[in-house]
Amino acid sequence: MGPHYMNKLVKHINKLNEETRARGAVGFLTNDPEHWAGYGVYTIAQFQDYLEREYQHNIQKEERRNY
Repeated sequence: MGPHYMNKLVKHINKLNEETRARGAVGFLTNDPEHWAGYGVYTIAQFQDYLEREYQHNIQKEERRNY
């Protein structure tokens, strides 16, 4: 994947972080392309898939903890 995809990914993450900050949240996603490349994430679609998998994983963990 070329730098074009990573640049779009960084811009996407920056936009999400701005929206999060506007809601008063304190946690933010890193916009370091090398960090995301380590997870095999190079495009916005791959990033969204990653977030969805993490969300599902955390829901399952919470369900197990509640039993």
